[in-house]
Amino acid sequence: MTANAEPSTQAVPNMTPEYEVKLLLKPTAVLGPDKELKSTVLSTFDMPPSVTKQNIQFLDTDSKDIYAAGWSARIRKSENDDSLELTYKKRYAIVGGDIDAALTTANNDGFEAGDVKYEAQVE
Repeated sequence: MTANAEPSTQAVPNMTPEYEVKLLLKPTAVLGPDKELKSTVLSTFDMPPSVTKQNIQFLDTDSKDIYAAGWSARIRKSENDDSLELTYKKRYAIVGGDIDAALTTANNDGFEAGDVKYEAQVE
């Protein structure tokens, strides 16, 4: 009896990204005289009035070799939490608004929909 070991020709699908929108807001428009967010900002973005302090340390060599290779690594420590969070990101350029092309490039690098260790995010 022989086993059939032909490779699968079915393509692995691209990841489905989450989207993150960053806003550049004028401090005078969103902060009160006490340097706290105004209540209108908190209610508009459904934000809690309390804050959580975080210390964040980025990891790299003096010559930024990790960043130059398209990676970003950091350690995050949140207030009132004994644990540390290590996160790393691989960034892909989105050329001409073609998100699918960037996702396909990531897929070709091994970041595909079947792998639950990674998430895709468009900033």
